[in-house]
Amino acid sequence: MASLVLLGKVVASMDQDEMLSPEEMFPLDGKRPDGSGDAPFPEDHEDSEDAGDAEEGEDPMDKMSEFEDHGGSDLTEKHMRDLHKKLDKNGDGKVHIDEVLHYAHSIRKAVVKKEIESAFNEIESTQDGHLSLQEHLAEQEEFHEGDEAEKERQKQHEIAKFKAADLNGDDKLDAEELTHLMHPETKPEVLELHCQEEMRKRDANKDGKLSPEEWKVDASHGEHQDPDTHDPEADFKNLDENKDGFISMDELRHWESGKFHTHSAMTKLFELVDKDSDSHMTADEMINAIDHLDGHEAHPHLLDWVFHESDEL
Repeated sequence: MASLVLLGKVVASMDQDEMLSPEEMFPLDGKRPDGSGDAPFPEDHEDSEDAGDAEEGEDPMDKMSEFEDHGGSDLTEKHMRDLHKKLDKNGDGKVHIDEVLHYAHSIRKAVVKKEIESAFNEIESTQDGHLSLQEHLAEQEEFHEGDEAEKERQKQHEIAKFKAADLNGDDKLDAEELTHLMHPETKPEVLELHCQEEMRKRDANKDGKLSPEEWKVDASHGEHQDPDTHDPEADFKNLDENKDGFISMDELRHWESGKFHTHSAMTKLFELVDKDSDSHMTADEMINAIDHLDGHEAHPHLLDWVFHESDEL
């Protein structure tokens, strides 16, 4: 029987922004990886209706066949026009980057919730319909490192995160609450605790910020970044928004939420697509960029939104 920790590893591995084959994006069991990341970092948005059900009468297999017919990676004019309509929240015929990032955030939350729900009843510790605090602590205990005092600090952190995810305060987590625990970016209170712990563990001199040397210690690509493009030094330089030579808590939060990665990809997409430099994308501009998207940082996001959103969420 699979464990909750194993589920976390599987879901995390599916969240990297990697180019995927049709077989990987459309496995027979219906579970797919998500590379959409999250929304921009000034604010979190509430869930929206963007991540709705498939249109009535629409066969998800038709979308799969269409995907395969175009070589497994190509996007069509119809794909782009349909996606543009979904991104264009105010219906003015053009899309601002904030609208794209809002959409990415809503899709991200819906995708990870769906993944947790699909495996919830298969996990030994949640077969009774919930995860208790004691079950969670037992799952996490083997990953605590350091001396006894440090292990106790890590344990208290897990307790705090659990309670922040426990929306109704009944000391057990259902599938929705478990999503917040395992994906802190979906719940601001859980994300804040997660970022505080990351800062605590990596901030060696306890000045409340990370130097380049502190950043490199235990630096990993995380679940929001393609490991093949992981470069800690470049990540530090790009994440250091105010260029003061340190990573602040706000900047670390931007990274841990996945917003940095999505914002980076979408900024590069606008640089490619927005030919009249009006800070908006029209459907025609998106269509005209199709031939230049293969291998682009935004390509996995677009594929995910086109082929993932309508038939699974």
